[in-house]
Amino acid sequence: MSPSDSPQIGTVRLVALKLVLNTAVRLVYPFLPAIARGLGIDIGQAGALVSVRWVAGFASPLAIGLAGRRATSRVLLLSGLAVFAVGSLVTAWFGVFVGALVGFALIGFAKPLFDVGAQAHIAERVPWNRRSRHIGILEVAWAGGLLIGAPFAGWLIERGSWNTPFLTLGLLATGGVVAVAMLDRVAAEETLDLAARPKVRGPALWFLVVAGFVGFTLEILLVNLGTWLENDFGLALLALGGVGTVIGIAELVGEGGVVAFTDRVNKRNALVIALGMAGTVFLVLAWTAGSVVVGVGVLALGIALIEFTIVSAMSVATELHPTNRTGYLAWFAVAAGIGRIAGDLAGPWMFGRGGMRLTSFAAAGAAALASTLLLLRLPTLERTSSIRTQG
Repeated sequence: MSPSDSPQIGTVRLVALKLVLNTAVRLVYPFLPAIARGLGIDIGQAGALVSVRWVAGFASPLAIGLAGRRATSRVLLLSGLAVFAVGSLVTAWFGVFVGALVGFALIGFAKPLFDVGAQAHIAERVPWNRRSRHIGILEVAWAGGLLIGAPFAGWLIERGSWNTPFLTLGLLATGGVVAVAMLDRVAAEETLDLAARPKVRGPALWFLVVAGFVGFTLEILLVNLGTWLENDFGLALLALGGVGTVIGIAELVGEGGVVAFTDRVNKRNALVIALGMAGTVFLVLAWTAGSVVVGVGVLALGIALIEFTIVSAMSVATELHPTNRTGYLAWFAVAAGIGRIAGDLAGPWMFGRGGMRLTSFAAAGAAALASTLLLLRLPTLERTSSIRTQG
């Protein structure tokens, strides 16, 4: 294999492409009012644009299942980029609510396709004992979407209009199709889904439940973040933006922790320890939420631990169902998404009845349940063979 075809080069290329998709996802939250004004809609209708992305993403396992043996990592990467490009350009070009609704749905459908393709691409090329490092590098693009992509989008909006970022990202994704076409091929890519695909059961099934609890743990806190800071401390928009930067840095720290540590220890144990620590941190948050400085600092630590858990779990998921890796990774994304939707629904209700303290207790409880399930239902994951022979 030549240096240009090394896994490192491929991972870096995927990070750049993933940053494009993540920017489209993360720019919506700070700039949703600007998007609403540009489309001439109220904030409630704008919220529908956000929710349609999650709903559309649930169709990704069905699409991958229908594709069957054709759902190789290369096909998923190319499909994800192409659909994303169309969605972004439709959103920018039509400039009306219906057009944006269609465009956002296409973006929501495209992102899981690309994410699953990227994770499978790495799994096909990188050994188990080094895989978390590469998945961690790939997921740096998630924090990058907030720390780099969102400010860049704001700069584009100031010099153009609300739809300028979508036009730019759509064109970048179109160019990304060429970059994916240049990625190296491996034999495993062509035979990945040719084997018989047994049902998801045993450890692989329980791991989806864990993903749901982890998604809930994160979302129940994030959905109440702005309300907590505005209602309890009266923070202005600029200060809220500063907190967003702190959250992005915390995510980056968690992703860096995966790169540095997860492959050096037993992966299952790393997940259990991180979730246990996160649960403890959220219990502390329940008693420190009355102070904005201490509370935000504690929350940032908890988010770093949860981000470490999520990214480490992605690397584990790449090998829990190797006879249908792409399909299982899609269901993993859906399970985490269901947890996040549950957090979006339960979070405001809990905050209205017990503020950030009750919310923090709920997050701590969900983290504890996820950690317990990992201990009781998953093997130690020391070797890939120990995974493949169970469930």
